[in-house]
Amino acid sequence: MIGSIFFDELYKQFSWYDSVFTPVVKNCSSEFFFDGFEYKLASVSTNMNVLSQNETFFVTKVKINAKNDVYIRISQDAINVILDKVLGKNNKRFELTEVTELEARIITAFNDFIYETLAPNFTIEPNRRYNEILHLTYFVKSAISDTAAKFIISVPKDILTPAPLEEKAPRFEDKDFASSLVEVDLIVGNTVFPLADVKKLDIGDIVLFENSSSSEMTLVCDNIVQKFKVKPNEKIVAPYDMSGGNDMDNTNTNLWDSIQVDMSAEFDKVKVTLGELKSIEEGLIVDLCSVYDNKISLKVGGKLVASGELVIINDRFGVKIDAINDSEPETPSRETGINETLQNQTDGTQDDFDYSDFEVEN
Repeated sequence: MIGSIFFDELYKQFSWYDSVFTPVVKNCSSEFFFDGFEYKLASVSTNMNVLSQNETFFVTKVKINAKNDVYIRISQDAINVILDKVLGKNNKRFELTEVTELEARIITAFNDFIYETLAPNFTIEPNRRYNEILHLTYFVKSAISDTAAKFIISVPKDILTPAPLEEKAPRFEDKDFASSLVEVDLIVGNTVFPLADVKKLDIGDIVLFENSSSSEMTLVCDNIVQKFKVKPNEKIVAPYDMSGGNDMDNTNTNLWDSIQVDMSAEFDKVKVTLGELKSIEEGLIVDLCSVYDNKISLKVGGKLVASGELVIINDRFGVKIDAINDSEPETPSRETGINETLQNQTDGTQDDFDYSDFEVEN
């Protein structure tokens, strides 16, 4: 586990700490006790609390100069594992509060033995104070125990001199993955609609997205949100008289129908290659002729309202509706609330649009 490492330097040097410290710990354990213990380096961290919370430890302090110490900590569970292996399985669990003087001397002697074996790897200045402490946390277990207990060596970071890492040539290049496919969302634009107009949408209507441009779309892939330029497709330019209105009655007689909701237009999932994705990130103008033929979903609050075909009107994107998710919602009331009336007529993967999401109380 390397989850406790948040510093690039430690992350890069993890294998060095493992190669230098782990054999010493294993050999000391085998020599002091006998073979049969497994030690696994789990963490290299400057944060002592990463893996030691809620644990009880037997601590040995070794003074390395006038101002600094090295600490070797063996958890109560680790001592229990060692004693079970050395003295035989005991039904009585070892408790640090009940440790005998002999047991304490044995554990201290073991810790001192580990320090003496590790000491040749340390470079210590007699009068220097070292502020940053590095904690190497091991899991220790034996064949007769399922418990993975903890063993921690805490040393001043600056007394260690990790070997510099060799620069390695990358095994793979970007071009090796250029043809690999990844799913992305293409967002055309969005607009604000009164809820009353959403309820009146019908097949053949055109919804114009004010926050859109016929030369630009937005790509979403995991945590990547990238605007990119597209070549407008002349085949989907629709004639439209902007002065004629859309025959929707905008006179709203109640607060419910006056609620303004955000409506977005987006393609269903589109697969692009990593090569195309990289080109989009680098600002390449993309020809999306093949995508223009795909269905566009109209969504309110992330839920499907309708779907249709993409059109361009006065340099903005619009959607000509050819499918509605049931356009007859029931009238809301305080007693009954709103029944879900817009049913998903696709493949069941989209959430249904529910007018109760916009109740007046909210």
